[in-house]
Amino acid sequence: MSDVLIVAAYSSVRAGLRTLLAEAEGFRVVGEVNGDDGLARALSESRPDVVVYDYSLPDGPDIVAAVADSGAALVLLGDGETGYRELAGSGLAGWGYLRKEAGGEEIAGAIRAAAVGLAVIDRLLVPSLCPPLPFASPHSEESLMPEETLTPREREVIQLMAQGLPNKNIAARLSISLHTVKFHVASILAKLRSESRTEAVTQGLRRGYITL
Repeated sequence: MSDVLIVAAYSSVRAGLRTLLAEAEGFRVVGEVNGDDGLARALSESRPDVVVYDYSLPDGPDIVAAVADSGAALVLLGDGETGYRELAGSGLAGWGYLRKEAGGEEIAGAIRAAAVGLAVIDRLLVPSLCPPLPFASPHSEESLMPEETLTPREREVIQLMAQGLPNKNIAARLSISLHTVKFHVASILAKLRSESRTEAVTQGLRRGYITL
């Protein structure tokens, strides 16, 4: 039995997901929230195994980061590439990425997979999210894929990392939440294939992301 927390901005979506999970076997809905407000409390009180999230901006990055910090797995319902890159670099215990119009069996299957630590992608999204990779030496600079390029916000974060600022100070400097900073740092380390902040800064200097 997997305990599931539903996160969706619209009550109709929450109701639909609740009905879907009630009809499937092996799930228990332990709570519902409409966004970032109240999520931390719901995660702490209900301790879900998996969060099912109907992705929406601007709360998306904060919600992904909060779920990752809680240790729960996450199944995200998105459209196109929205939210996918946040999942891939989040450090979640397990995750699934499906279309918002995914059927009940798909959602149930993704929840079961995420609950045991697997990553699942909707097969209809694979061609756009995982294109064939060009051959490159694993040691060459060209081996970085286009989707691994740092975003403008990630460049701001790594610039402050290079100045030795901790996450709390980075959050204050950029006027974003601590959860969001943690998410960006994890994404930066993943994209630059680094195991530490120091290594990430070194790689950032080599690739021109940091100016001294």
